[in-house]
Amino acid sequence: MKQIIKLMTLAVLVSLQSCDKNEVEKNITLNANSPETGILPNELNSHNTTHNCATVSQFGPNSYWSNTLVNTSETNFLKQQNNKASNLFGISNVPLYFAAGSGTFNALSYGPPANYIIWGEEMLSGALNYGRSAVAYIVAHEVAHQIQFRQGYPSVTGASNTELEADGFAGYFLRRSYTSNWSDVIPAYNFSQSIAGANGSSHGTAAQRRSSVRLGWLLANNGALSNANLDYNFFYYYNTYIIPGKLKSSNLVKPKRIDEELHQFILTKIEELNDIHTGKISEKEYANLGNN
Repeated sequence: MKQIIKLMTLAVLVSLQSCDKNEVEKNITLNANSPETGILPNELNSHNTTHNCATVSQFGPNSYWSNTLVNTSETNFLKQQNNKASNLFGISNVPLYFAAGSGTFNALSYGPPANYIIWGEEMLSGALNYGRSAVAYIVAHEVAHQIQFRQGYPSVTGASNTELEADGFAGYFLRRSYTSNWSDVIPAYNFSQSIAGANGSSHGTAAQRRSSVRLGWLLANNGALSNANLDYNFFYYYNTYIIPGKLKSSNLVKPKRIDEELHQFILTKIEELNDIHTGKISEKEYANLGNN
């Protein structure tokens, strides 16, 4: 399972990807004129080489490593959100690296042993067009992939589970560490959907992603959850109640590891979540849902 996760494309959007160690090594080529002459991830420093997976193939030959994206204020905000997400989920601070220049509408999350994230300047600029909440959302989604890499999640196999869980973790982060107002989440989600893939992609359908973000948000209602319990709760409710055809599971007995107060709260939201998942709740109605 862990190997499968490492090899999968992990990202908040279709254009965001992850690269594992084998992919890094496979794409290393010597090139003294490569953009990687400034800030380099430790994994690449010892090679003094081009990282084709990130810079040539993904960001293009006109990109370059930089200390700042957009401006100092927005770079510091990005770093701040990355630190907050890392702290919330109890993992060591995730190193960030920045690629500026043209062809940088991307963000990349790398698994073990590197464990770092590269942000592109055009991606940050695009997110900021929707507002800072879009940046916070992407940050949390990418940090969630770091949790998956390091701790072996998701615990449930499935075509889109890696990405949907990352959306759930992002919804949880937004509620716990960014905002108490649901309306603040919508610009972030709209940015995600503006460049999302077709239905059936590894990222899931738009309705699946909406329900995942909302479920993560609601799971933050009754206090903090460990990563293990967040993973467990997310898939328990998603697979048992939210997926169409399983809404009327009235005879189910709550697992002991799920908090009773949280369980009773989520049960009041199952119809809403199911309607989001099936598309009965439109995007406009989704934007007008309450905080709780």
